[in-house]
Amino acid sequence: MTMEEHGRLSSQNCFHSNRCTMLMLFGSVFSAINIAFAFSSRHAINSKLLGRQIKRISLRPTTIHPSEEAEQSHGHTRTILFSQPIHTIEDDAILTLQQKSNEKGEVDHEAPANFLSGSAEGYIVTKLYNVPLDGFPLESNGEDSRLSLSALFSPEDRIRLRLESSNVTLPAALMFLDPERYPTQSKARKAIRQRAICICRNHNNNNNNNASLTPKFDQIGKVIMRVYPGDAIGFQRRAGSDYYAMQGVPYRSPPFDVPVVYEDDHMAIVNKPAGVVMYRAESGQDGKARGGGHGRDTLLSALPYYLKPSKLAREESDEDDKPQNLMRPQPVHRLDRPVSGLVVVAKTRKATQHLSKQFELRKARKTYTAIVNGCPQQLTSNENESSSSYEWNTIDHDLDEKTAITEWRSIRKVKSLHGKDGQLTLVELKPKTGRYHQLRRHMAWVCSSPLVGDTTYDKADESALRLRSRGLFLCSNAVELEHPFYNTPAGREDWISLGQREIRHGDALLWEDDSTGTVKIKAKIELPQKFESFLRRENERVDKFASG
Repeated sequence: MTMEEHGRLSSQNCFHSNRCTMLMLFGSVFSAINIAFAFSSRHAINSKLLGRQIKRISLRPTTIHPSEEAEQSHGHTRTILFSQPIHTIEDDAILTLQQKSNEKGEVDHEAPANFLSGSAEGYIVTKLYNVPLDGFPLESNGEDSRLSLSALFSPEDRIRLRLESSNVTLPAALMFLDPERYPTQSKARKAIRQRAICICRNHNNNNNNNASLTPKFDQIGKVIMRVYPGDAIGFQRRAGSDYYAMQGVPYRSPPFDVPVVYEDDHMAIVNKPAGVVMYRAESGQDGKARGGGHGRDTLLSALPYYLKPSKLAREESDEDDKPQNLMRPQPVHRLDRPVSGLVVVAKTRKATQHLSKQFELRKARKTYTAIVNGCPQQLTSNENESSSSYEWNTIDHDLDEKTAITEWRSIRKVKSLHGKDGQLTLVELKPKTGRYHQLRRHMAWVCSSPLVGDTTYDKADESALRLRSRGLFLCSNAVELEHPFYNTPAGREDWISLGQREIRHGDALLWEDDSTGTVKIKAKIELPQKFESFLRRENERVDKFASG
């Protein structure tokens, strides 16, 4: 073979090899496309079947009937009767699915309308599902309108998950019992991992043996758990009260404590910790909404966990003296994130209007306490002599082209190595108007004594930077305002029936003002521990430096 023929043969072999490689590559691509198309088609078919089946599910409200009898049966409907009246929050709040009895066909299984205990302390069950005694149907038929396992899962998934009529996984049971809430396995698994699902084993079978009718949810749900006929499944939440839990309040406890200073059926006063925001952030730094930058770690989200629902929750009359309960407690004013102290909260619609109006018209009196850098000076009316005494001083200095008035006085002066002119001052502040950062700007701009820890108005000089480590020292420690209910015609009757001129509730005081005849409430709390510890530490440093 000549060299020319050998070269031609090598070129042909290389061409054939490259063509085979290209064909194999195209074959792999087309196979992947076919698999994706088949999966999407099957998913579309299952979704269509699921959507058709969802329409057939009907939900019925749970009811209770106080009676001395234990249980009565009327035809195909079983009604549970309790020996003592149970306080219900909403008649249509808890929904149960229609279940099939092993003896009498279709029945409406009524669950108690009061909330059951969950799998752990602090959890309550707000939705109850009963697994059918005859198991889950494998195939759907014309007469049975319920879901079937074949409509929810493919044959391959049924084999992989080992799904049988009397033995299914917990996610599969949730998809069957409540397809609207759990349309997919991922939705069901997410709820289980969030500890929102609990299980009571063999509850329905025990009822047939005259055991307790109240299910005891002693197991927290897990994704790998199996569910059997007769089991009861509960959806649980963790909240401070039944009513607020039903309004969509998070079931987990907030990561901070909110002490309740005063509370009744109309309003409450709570102590907000420093570093907690009032509401969710409405937008990000770029101005675009981000669905709440602080999540559930806000005072508004924490209030339902610490406050009790009003006993007037079901009052729906439109009369002037009949308050209506709010879906969740609502603060009627705000405190900045680094500020701690008292926040007034409304629990009814009437109280919201009444309390908000007081803050709008400056009838509510708030008192703040702060530590300022240096010794604040205020010119007296004579304008020739300064006042540094412990008497009240007035700052009348417009902010943002609006009237702004603040009253202040010195309470205590402490020596400090890092303070302005070697001093720190504990001051009491009473804002007469409510401008943006009014107290902080008045003390920094007018009195030349910015608040310790105020990173916005302390000018960032050497003295201010050395005092920033402990945060902002500003606390709203006292508030006084008119009670939103006891000054209405119906409320006056209740107040008179109490037969007392003053009523004390912990750190709060209810009393009737002799000059105006109105019932007022006043609350005052101790300053946070960091105030005293900071002043003592600064003073000790000076003494140690002087002696050393």
